[in-house]
Amino acid sequence: MSPEPNLFPLGVATGSAHCNRKEERAELTRNVLTGAHTWLWGRRRMGKTSLVEQGLQDLARNRRKVVAATIDLLVVHDVQDLEVRIRTAVERLSASIVPKGRRSSGKLAEAFGALKPEFSFGAMGLGVRLSPPTQAMQGIAEMLLGLDRAAGMYRRRAVIVLDEFQQLGQLESGTARHGPEGAVRHAVERARNVTYLFAGSQRHLLASMFEDEDRPLYRLCRKMTLDRIGAADYRAFMRQAGISRWRSPVADAAIDRILATTTRHPYYVNALCARLWGGERPPSVEAVDAAWSRIVDEDKRVAAGRLVRLAPSQRALLKAVARTRGGVEHPASLEFLSPLRLPTSTGNRARVVLEQEDLIRRDDDGRWVLVDPVMTSYLRSL
Repeated sequence: MSPEPNLFPLGVATGSAHCNRKEERAELTRNVLTGAHTWLWGRRRMGKTSLVEQGLQDLARNRRKVVAATIDLLVVHDVQDLEVRIRTAVERLSASIVPKGRRSSGKLAEAFGALKPEFSFGAMGLGVRLSPPTQAMQGIAEMLLGLDRAAGMYRRRAVIVLDEFQQLGQLESGTARHGPEGAVRHAVERARNVTYLFAGSQRHLLASMFEDEDRPLYRLCRKMTLDRIGAADYRAFMRQAGISRWRSPVADAAIDRILATTTRHPYYVNALCARLWGGERPPSVEAVDAAWSRIVDEDKRVAAGRLVRLAPSQRALLKAVARTRGGVEHPASLEFLSPLRLPTSTGNRARVVLEQEDLIRRDDDGRWVLVDPVMTSYLRSL
C-alpha cells in the first residue's frame, strides 16, 4: 500500500497538496508561453513558491519544450554573487535546451560566442560551462542574451524565476540604471524566447522597482498579486482531505474554526491541519482549539522577537488592532488613538511602518487586521 500523501506540507505544496489557485496558475502559464514577463507579489509564506513550482510542473507536463530554472536571491550579498548564481542557472538551462541524446554543441557555441563556452558529455548528458566575465554587469546581460539566442535556435521556451527579487535593489553597484537592475533590463527587454518571472514578498520595494518611472524595469512586466485562498476552496479541499484520511468528511464547524483561527493564512492552515490530520479521527472544534494553542505557545517567541524590534508607538498600535475583533476601519483616527495616548501624526506613521513591515493588512472588508494569526493570538493573551 502506498503511503498517505502529505496534503498539508509546511514547505512547497504541489500536486495533490496544492489547493486550487487555478486562475493564478492559468494566468502564470499563459504569461510564460506568450513571453509576458511578470512580477508576482505575495506576503511571506503565502504560497508564491508553491504557485510558481506548480505552474512550472504544469508546463513541464503539457509543454515539453519549456525549460525552467529558479534563482533564489534572498541571500545574495553583492553583484559577484549575483553573477555566479545567474551563470549557474544559464549553464543548467542551456544544457537542458539541447534535445537528449544530441551531442552536437555547435549552436550553443554560436549563441554564447564571446563567453567561450566549454562542453562536456557524460552519463548525465551535456554539461555547459561559461567563462566568468571580467565585468559582472556586462556579463550578466551577455549570458541572458546568449540564453535567449540558444533557446531560439532550438525552438524552446526558457523560464527564469528570480525569487525575492527586491534584494537586487539593495545591492551597491552604482545607480539602479547601471547596476543589476539595468543589466537585467537590458536582457529582458530584448528577450524573445526567455520569459522572466520576478517574485518577491516586500511590496513597497517591488512596487518601486516596477512602478517607479526612474527605475530600469518600469512598466516592463505584468503584475500579479497573490491573495489568500478562498474559504470555499479550502472547505472543498479539507472535506476531500478528510475522506482521503478517515473515509469521512470533516465537520463543517471544525473547518470553519480552522479557517477563522488561521485567517486563511496558507502557512498556518497547513501547520494546523498537519497536526489535526495526524489524529485517529476527524477533528472536532475542541481539537482545533487545542492544536492551535500549542502552535501559538511554540511560536510566541518568534512573535515576541518581532515586537521587541518595534518602536513603542508601533507596538501600542499593533496590540490595539490585534485586540479589536473584526478589524479596525481607521487605525490612525483620533477616536482609535486617544485611548492609546498617541497623536494622530504618530499613529499614522506607526500604521505606515507596520504595513511596510508586513505586520498589518486590509482585509476583504477594508478593515485593518494583523497579517500573522499567531501574533494576533499572542497579543490578545497579554
